[in-house]
Order: sequence, then structure tokens, then C-alpha cells
Amino acid sequence: MRQLEDVARLLDDVGSLPPLSITFTCDGDGGPYVILETPNQLPLADQRMAVDQIAARVHAVPKVGEVLMGRYGASARGRWEDTLVVAVTNAAPDVPGMPALPERTTTTQETADALRALTAWAGTTESHMDELVVTDHSRSHTVHVMTENDHAAHSLLEGLMPDTESRWHRPGRRYRALLPTGHSLSVTVELIR
Repeated sequence: MRQLEDVARLLDDVGSLPPLSITFTCDGDGGPYVILETPNQLPLADQRMAVDQIAARVHAVPKVGEVLMGRYGASARGRWEDTLVVAVTNAAPDVPGMPALPERTTTTQETADALRALTAWAGTTESHMDELVVTDHSRSHTVHVMTENDHAAHSLLEGLMPDTESRWHRPGRRYRALLPTGHSLSVTVELIR
């Protein structure tokens, strides 16, 4: 999981950013890449500022375009060390009843530290992951993994304390556990095409 350390160094370098959702994934043709996405509850100007800051570090020119009907977003794509980084705004429509972002107590540096803390666990389980998402929820960080089958999910959860009391924990499709880092882990079994 070299990309975890690469993105942690990028966050060290870029300075203060809004809360991000960071997705480590792989394109069958292009190889591994990382998506840094801002939350849709944030004003677009603040989201754009985050994309611009990341773009400056990866030597990319941000692009602006329509991403949903009548909604515009910004994105930037470039390399940071050995990792392809894609920074995007989230122009998803506001969903009625969606709560506002809570007052933030996390920092960008804490997000970088969370990525570094995950490297040991991820290094032993990465062969079972199809996608890894680390999200800053403004008050805490969570980790979500998508995998294609239950065998891989069980391998990811091996040695972890399961959260079987959670309504979200449904063996066969969804699992929750506590990582050695103290972060909440959710695992979804989903056929990825």
C-alpha cells in the first residue's frame, strides 16, 4: 500500500484542506490511482479551493465542467511521487434531510496520520481489497473496504474484533469491525465490474 504513504506525504505538503474522502482503487488498464473528493455539503467555492491546492502540488491544471445535469464541478489529475492522484469536487445534489457537516475537530494532518497508521494492516490484507476508502467525517475517520467475495471479506476481518451488534453488520454482504488503529472498519461484499 505504497499509495497510502504517498498520499500522506501529499497531505503533509498541501497544508490545510476540508474533510476528504480518499479512495484507493485500481483501473484494469491504467493501474492503481487515488481519488481525493470533497464532501457535497461544502460550498462549491471551498471544494474548488481544495482541488486547486492539490492540483498545484501534482502539477496539474484543474478542469471545470458539467458533471451532473446543470451542476458543475472541478477536477485535476496528476502524479505525486509514484501515485496517480485525481482530485474532484462533489457536485451531487443536496438530498432532503441530509445533515450538514458537523463542526470540524479533525485536521488534514490527522488524515495523513490515519493513512500512515493503516499501512501495516493494509500491507497484510491488500490482496483481499478491491477498493479502500478513508473518510474524514469532520469528527473522526472511518475505513471502508469493498471486496468481491465473502472469502476475501473474512480474510480482511481475521484477527479483528467484529462489531456484530451493529445493525450494519450483516454476514454475507456487510461487516463491521474495529481496526488495530482504533478506526471503524466496514467491509462490503459487492461484485465489481
